[in-house]
Amino acid sequence: IGLCSVTYSQTDYGYIYDTDAFISEGIRLYKEKNYDGAVKEYDKVVPNDPRYPAAQYEKALALSTGEKMTEAKAIYENAFASGMMAEVPDFYMAYGSFLSDRKEYDLSEKMFKEAEKLSPDYSVLLYNMALLYVRKEERQKGIELLKKSISLNPNHPGSHYLLGIIALEDGRVTEGSMALLAYLTLVPESTVNESIILKLNSKFSENYLTKGTLVFSKEGDNFEDIDIILRNSLPLKSAYKINSVFDDVIIRQMQAIVDYAAEHKVKNGFFERMYIPWLADVAKRKQFEGFSYHILYSMGEKLGKQYSSQSKKLDGYVKGYLANNFWDVFAKRTVDLFGKQEEVVVYLKDGSPYYGKTVNGKKEGKYKILNNKSNIASELNFEADELEGLQKYYDYKGTLIEEKHFSKGKLNGKRTVYFSNGNPELVENYKNDLLDGAAASYYRNGGKQCEGSFVNNLHDGLHSCYYENGSKQSTATYAKDKLNGKYAYYDVAGNITEEQLFVNGEREGTLIQYYDGKAKKTETEYASGKIKKDYKTYFPDGKPKEETVYDKELPVKSVYFYPNGKKSYETVFDKSGSLTSNLYYNNNTELYYQENYKQGDIKSGVQFGANIAKPIELQVNKGVYAIKDSNGNILSSGKFEKGKKIGEWNYFYATGATRSKEEYANGLQLGKSYSYDKASRIEVIANYSKDSLNGVYESYEGNTLRRNFFYSGGKANGPSKTFCSDGKVSTESFYIDGNLFSKQISYWQNGKVNQIIEYFDDLPVKLQTFNPEGKKENEFDYKNNSGKIKHLYNNGNEVHEFTVANGLYDGKYTVKDKLGNLITDCSYTNAVRTGKYTKFGPTGAPQLEHNYYSGEVNGVSTYYDLAGNIRMHDTYIFGDNTGLATRYYSNKSKFSEGARVQEEYEGEVKYFNTKGENILILGYQNGDLKYYTVLDKNGNVTLKTPVSAQTAKIVSVYGNGSTAMEINFVKGNYHGAFVIYNSAGQREYEAGYDMGLLTGTRIEYHSNGKIYKKENFKNGEFQGVQEYYKEDGKLWLTAEYSNDELHGLCKIYKDGTLSQTKKYDSNELVEILK
Repeated sequence: IGLCSVTYSQTDYGYIYDTDAFISEGIRLYKEKNYDGAVKEYDKVVPNDPRYPAAQYEKALALSTGEKMTEAKAIYENAFASGMMAEVPDFYMAYGSFLSDRKEYDLSEKMFKEAEKLSPDYSVLLYNMALLYVRKEERQKGIELLKKSISLNPNHPGSHYLLGIIALEDGRVTEGSMALLAYLTLVPESTVNESIILKLNSKFSENYLTKGTLVFSKEGDNFEDIDIILRNSLPLKSAYKINSVFDDVIIRQMQAIVDYAAEHKVKNGFFERMYIPWLADVAKRKQFEGFSYHILYSMGEKLGKQYSSQSKKLDGYVKGYLANNFWDVFAKRTVDLFGKQEEVVVYLKDGSPYYGKTVNGKKEGKYKILNNKSNIASELNFEADELEGLQKYYDYKGTLIEEKHFSKGKLNGKRTVYFSNGNPELVENYKNDLLDGAAASYYRNGGKQCEGSFVNNLHDGLHSCYYENGSKQSTATYAKDKLNGKYAYYDVAGNITEEQLFVNGEREGTLIQYYDGKAKKTETEYASGKIKKDYKTYFPDGKPKEETVYDKELPVKSVYFYPNGKKSYETVFDKSGSLTSNLYYNNNTELYYQENYKQGDIKSGVQFGANIAKPIELQVNKGVYAIKDSNGNILSSGKFEKGKKIGEWNYFYATGATRSKEEYANGLQLGKSYSYDKASRIEVIANYSKDSLNGVYESYEGNTLRRNFFYSGGKANGPSKTFCSDGKVSTESFYIDGNLFSKQISYWQNGKVNQIIEYFDDLPVKLQTFNPEGKKENEFDYKNNSGKIKHLYNNGNEVHEFTVANGLYDGKYTVKDKLGNLITDCSYTNAVRTGKYTKFGPTGAPQLEHNYYSGEVNGVSTYYDLAGNIRMHDTYIFGDNTGLATRYYSNKSKFSEGARVQEEYEGEVKYFNTKGENILILGYQNGDLKYYTVLDKNGNVTLKTPVSAQTAKIVSVYGNGSTAMEINFVKGNYHGAFVIYNSAGQREYEAGYDMGLLTGTRIEYHSNGKIYKKENFKNGEFQGVQEYYKEDGKLWLTAEYSNDELHGLCKIYKDGTLSQTKKYDSNELVEILK
């Protein structure tokens, strides 16, 4: 462990992956002009994060603002090339602006056009495109875009400003003044206002005299009368009386325009439609004086006392006219409202426009609500200011996400909610805002999930749920929103796995849960929702797992069992149902320790043991508190404070090896924790906060990192990777609240992508596969996909044929090579394996046979070696490795045989030579080695020897004095040579172990002494060339392995001559060479 501590210490295990926090902090630093710090925050967001495009967008802005143009351009180019920009509506626009600033106008225009496809009416985009055309000296294009922007969103100041400047520079003093007055009104505090005021303070008789050729309106906008007045300086003459304390050029010229607006006859020109009604209203309401102070607001400090003395009039204008009258006139437009030109007022909600008609101050007819990118957010229908008829709602991409019907402002009729892929998610019926009638929910990829009915917002009647393939999942009956009647849950095989009667929402009668509709998992009885009889749970093999006795609806005692059926510990409760003590037992059901509690806190302990005459009472809050087994081996040690764990706690195997290390404060786990295997190799490093996983979680095998996660609040949140034993990345995933999101990427051992599965909330939505050269071969969309599918993999060397129902495997799945030979043969029901699963090896012989029940291995499994000879039978019960395990020699005689309980050996395991003679027995209890029995002088296995600390060097000897078998255990782990001999002293089997892991060469021999197979291992995994030979010594098969996978050439021989060569990559057939 010490050798690896340097590596561990370099990891901040308390690090929380929090995308929102990274981006928020980056934006904060950006606003503080700490651009390098912002970039560092954005770099914390990994590429597989769904919000990575948003982080890259912000990073590009920070880099460009920080004058790191080369780095910024690289971000933009990659985002465009990868398609990432489509995920962030502003990304194209930001790149376009970046290019425009660098005078790369053609490419800038291309980016803006891409952005326009996503948000064609977005004023910010239209403004930036117009600015590009101004820079390109294509001002006419810019004018059209600015007019569109202002028409759609009166509240975009930049568009008014740029249009006004263009107009002034083209000699259109009236048009330019009106647009700039709009800007001054909308953003009175803007830093550019002083420059605008100076422009408007220029005498129009002396400035902006040359009219250009730009067309601002194809018709109307005849301002010749006011233009003559302005050009002849008539407003500047003393005879022209102004309504303001400021007698400046700007005030006189602007008042003249306002006065003129009241007399102008509006036709179809752009400026007269956009600005004249508003300015005319200012004149008619005699608001020019307040108006004059408001447009000078940005220069208030420079104007000094003369300006501040008018604060009451300014305040009256702002709170009066601007607050109550301005917008209804300024924002009135004739727009396309669902295919019809309508005069409307464009209102704002959170800065985004929405518009529709008002009649007598009430909303009437269709309303269009836009999001902050000016794309449609909803289509609403009003009648007398109340919602009426069909209403539609959209996401930011414009995808319909909800429809609902209203009558007189209340939900009446059908409501449909849609997934972002367009499929229905929920269909309900309403009556006067209450659920009433049929309701159904659906799966994202298609298929009904549940259906039921409501009466007056209460669940009523039969409620049924289904699997994606349409088979029944559960049934229940409701009455007035309470479960009433039988509830039943079915597995994918159609068997009931839970059934319970409910009365008025409470459980009643017998509850039974099953593994398969027959084998019980849980049973108890309820009365009025409370347990009235013993509560029992069972292991898959039927042995008891837990038994809790109840009296008067309160627990009296709970007994928990080891998987072998023996009592593990008891929990005792007082009359109020509160915990009073825990009693712990060893594998022989002998009490070795008791904990005593009061009000949930431990108060004392009592130690029992084989060598303890009188039980020892342990004080909890004094020094180190250690619990020992009945043999005196320490199982745990640490400190308590006021009945709660504090500081470091250590836990141990019975061998004395450390099992785990944990840290506590006030009874809650915090900080780093370490878990170790029986060989003292690290298995898990994790970080806790307040008893929940928070931070980095790493899982190891053979001291090698194999997978990592980031946790927050006890759930996986953030990126995750799995690794090959050589450190290469095998898969990359991303989790949100414990569910897979975004892309799960699998890699070939050469580092290229093997496949990509896109997930949404743990559900696969799209699959892409690639050959070892990185070329995409298949793409599969799970949405509404049902029927038979055929895919070619690895340049056609593997042919996959399968059936799907709503995107999930459902039915036969076969994999064949290009010659038609089976590689895999199995079946699925609703995406889980069912029935027989067979995988075939390179020779065409079986390599693995499983039987599945509802996705769990169930029954006897058969394992074969590469040559097709049986090597093992193992037994599973509903996923638990429980039952008889038998290993075989190549001649089909038994190598060993013993029973497992949840992977651990229980009872005697017998070893045999190739003649079938028993040569050794190992005795296990709950996975711990307790004794061994070797051959006596008469050749019988009778010499029994107890084992201490699961450590023993074992040699069994034939009656003739030659060694039959030698094996060594250290703390329960195979360690060193493992050899079996025949009575003549010839080796039949040999292998080497390093604390439980196969290492080096494993050899099995034919009965004639010649090698049958020679396998190479590293840290328990196949590594290197594996060789198989016939009895005559001729080569049968060679296979190259890397990281426990077939990887390289597999050569098959006939009579010692090469007959076929297959090439594998990462366990997949990629080429048949001969």
